[in-house]
Amino acid sequence: MSNGLESNEMVNEPLPRQLVFASKAIQEAFAAALADAGGSLATWIVLSALSDVGIVSQAVLASHVRLEGATITHHVDRLEAAGLVRRRIDPDDRRVRRLELTAAGEELHARLLAAAKAFEQKTTAGLSERDVATVRRVLARIQANLSAE
Repeated sequence: MSNGLESNEMVNEPLPRQLVFASKAIQEAFAAALADAGGSLATWIVLSALSDVGIVSQAVLASHVRLEGATITHHVDRLEAAGLVRRRIDPDDRRVRRLELTAAGEELHARLLAAAKAFEQKTTAGLSERDVATVRRVLARIQANLSAE
């Protein structure tokens, strides 16, 4: 599938511009794949983080997913109303609420994870395992370079 640019034109294009457009295309397609599986990008981010780190405070979750407190509160409120996450009072500090996945949240996370893995296979079609490892390493280096500023 062509986007109108020849491969030699892509080579001369500034890399940040190419990364921005690739990122936008990936984000839109990934969001559509998650929607087809019954979720959204925001739902995926929160459920995936809770699946990774287990029962945590909302502040820890916000830090883990790199979202502001008000933003994470909005997402958690929505997911709690949908029965996907549960807030529990921390027995050691009643001011703190711990978040955990419900059974429905675990089920949706499993569906979204399957969709994410299928999407990864689609986006990396034609790439070797070595190519994929190189892409991961290069992206991590770019992120580290930006974090060092």
